[in-house]
Amino acid sequence: MPMLSSLIRLTRDGRGNAVVEFALVLPLLLLLFAGISEIGRAYYQANAVEKGLRAGALFAGRNDFPLTAQVRTMVANLVKTGTLDGSGPYLVSGWADVNADLNIDDTLTFPVDATTTIPVVRVTATVPFDPLIPGMLTLVGLGDVTIQLSHEQAYVGN
Repeated sequence: MPMLSSLIRLTRDGRGNAVVEFALVLPLLLLLFAGISEIGRAYYQANAVEKGLRAGALFAGRNDFPLTAQVRTMVANLVKTGTLDGSGPYLVSGWADVNADLNIDDTLTFPVDATTTIPVVRVTATVPFDPLIPGMLTLVGLGDVTIQLSHEQAYVGN
């Protein structure tokens, strides 16, 4: 009988409840925190790619059309590293991936009226997203995620 009495007292003791509840909720909280961190990182990387595209397109729009090979190289360097000579580190680590792609199209035009057109350059980037936790996106069913952005700029002259 004393053993049964001890078990009944143990089941009514609530001193360890908080620890058990925390242990049950902790995996969910960690998953939620990791997911929010990855979303923030994706936003940061997409924003960095967009800023690079904007700077590269504006630089290209200030050069004569069609763009020379040297200007195209400078635009690519500006988009990827933020420097004209390419000496800086990549703005986004996804540029180091072999699947990253940058396209500079200077054959577009914008019609102003029936007789006048303005040259336009379109800079398009496809950059693989580089997550903090590599298997996290596969775990939630997203697989490989790529950032695909483009920016257009009309010719503005020197």
